[in-house]
Amino acid sequence: MNDPTDGRGGVSEAVAALRQTSFLRVMLILAATVVVLVGIRLSAPILNPIFFAVVLTLLFSPIYSWLKRRGLPSPLALVIMLVVIAAIFIALFFILGVSISTFSERVGFYTSQLHSQLVDLDALLERLGLSNVDLRDVIKPSALTDVLGTILSGIAGFLSDLFLILVIMLFLLAEGPAMMDRLRAGTSGNNPQVERLTTIGRSVVRQFGLRAIVNLVTGAGVTVLLFFLGVDFPLLWGILTFFLSFVPYIGLVLAVTPAVVLALAEFGVSRAVLVIAGVIVINILAENVLSPMMMGRGLNISPTIVFLSFVFWAWLLGGPGAFLALPITLFVAVMFDTFPETRWLASLIGVADVNSSAVNGNTPGATTQGGEVEHSS
Repeated sequence: MNDPTDGRGGVSEAVAALRQTSFLRVMLILAATVVVLVGIRLSAPILNPIFFAVVLTLLFSPIYSWLKRRGLPSPLALVIMLVVIAAIFIALFFILGVSISTFSERVGFYTSQLHSQLVDLDALLERLGLSNVDLRDVIKPSALTDVLGTILSGIAGFLSDLFLILVIMLFLLAEGPAMMDRLRAGTSGNNPQVERLTTIGRSVVRQFGLRAIVNLVTGAGVTVLLFFLGVDFPLLWGILTFFLSFVPYIGLVLAVTPAVVLALAEFGVSRAVLVIAGVIVINILAENVLSPMMMGRGLNISPTIVFLSFVFWAWLLGGPGAFLALPITLFVAVMFDTFPETRWLASLIGVADVNSSAVNGNTPGATTQGGEVEHSS
């Protein structure tokens, strides 16, 4: 007779071996992830221009496709795209350069004005019985130049790589359709993963295009507000608002903080309060009225994931990672949803249902205020 304990012992050994294999597999995946992250962090100076070029290519590819549909040959369409994009960045560079140069010449005046305003505020607080509060310890006169220098250094780094970014963009615009054709030819017909990647890529392009329009309206509103309130360099602060509004939650705060400090230095507390109130009204109208109207079919991303991705990619890639956080997170989520082992991560991020509906040919449902890829700055 067979010993029944032998069967139970064999099952136990099989379960133990399976658990050991699963543990080793998890450890191997974690080790590979750490190696990849270390490689990305060390390669950030090389990867950042490439990532920027990919994102800008996705944004400008509809315009390039429209030019080709109008009958223009590909070389001429590429030349037109190059001229238009270069003109935009040269104009921005000129405006920022002139504004920063003028600001640097007057920074001593602004610092002395801010110091005088803080002395008056300290005297007012002392008359109100708040003698223990010293605003000069909270708002330092050098904060104006420090904040502005930090913000502009990131933009300067982007502009320094502008030539490389434009060259990569031209190659991607020219070779993009051919690359997708080769990808489809290398897989089986109607491969769902390729179709999912294509559909989500279009959704990301649409989402970022709409986000750019909302940011443009916000930046224009801030520029007009500061112009009528008499704050110096309103166009500079409006441009910063447009770019930094791509950074979730804290971008608008970083953009308008120098303008608020400048208004305090030039005109006092009342004008600074008006700047803050006006920016809040503009942001509320843009994020809660315009954005839901335009992004009613946006991708479903958890606001918590949006913020954590901003922190993570900013740490991994430096300053440019703050601007690239959202598109990179979306594409990583698509890759997670491609494999069964990581599909739960895509569900946690909140795009798995969008991917499924995209593959089935459905349009994602409308979501706003938390379910959508949007952020209230």
